[in-house]
Amino acid sequence: MSKYFEGKKVWITGASSGIGEALAIAISERGGFVILTARSQQKLEAVQQSLKHPEHSEIVTIDLMNAPDVDAKAKAVIHKHKDLFMLINNAGRSQRSKVEETEYQVYKDLMELNYFSIVKLTKQVLPNMIAQRQGHLIAISSIAGKLGAPYRSGYAASKHAIQGFFDCLRSEVHHHNINVSLICPGYVNTQIAHNAMSSDGTALGKADPDNANGMSPEYVANKICDAASKGKEELILGGTEKMGVYLKRFFPRILSRVLKNKSKAEYGS
Repeated sequence: MSKYFEGKKVWITGASSGIGEALAIAISERGGFVILTARSQQKLEAVQQSLKHPEHSEIVTIDLMNAPDVDAKAKAVIHKHKDLFMLINNAGRSQRSKVEETEYQVYKDLMELNYFSIVKLTKQVLPNMIAQRQGHLIAISSIAGKLGAPYRSGYAASKHAIQGFFDCLRSEVHHHNINVSLICPGYVNTQIAHNAMSSDGTALGKADPDNANGMSPEYVANKICDAASKGKEELILGGTEKMGVYLKRFFPRILSRVLKNKSKAEYGS
């Protein structure tokens, strides 16, 4: 097991469940100090108690949809942890609805949470990383950030935005000894489908067979830790859905046909 995280401070958003929770556990096992962020104090406390070294952790509740709260809490974290080494932007929400039926506010909320809050946090920690001439920024994107699948227009758009932002940032901060890694998972067995936004912004509230049969959060977390320790700029994870990325690059018309057929088979449109 790599010692990359040993003694380093790592801030994880969306740490109360799913990939974020699994990352907190994996990094604690690797000797890192983890700062756990989400909205629910109670859920974060449960995650904290599951860590190998709960004494080497801290809870910071933030509502990432509340810009003033993000600013205030981020400044407090940076002031207290000037040696913060890594920020893992993991918080986010998916979507399952047709474009024609989706309210405009849903798109705004998805971009605010999945994109703008990440930009805001990243810009808060970046000056300190530049000053100490080291750091690692990780964004949990998605295969949906590489291609667009039916019923995920807002989610895919927000993840495409993340890809563009961090690709640009990587080229700008490399000479400051700051690594930037984009993680693009496919289907992961979490509550992402249950929590996905429907056309009116309410939670979908039901399982997605693809996610239910997907990778475990623990598997994904360990792969992310390995990739980070090796300084990988991008990691694409998944089963057969991973092939979509390569079809998009080399055979886009074939992918388009596959997605159209998928839409017709699953949604009747």
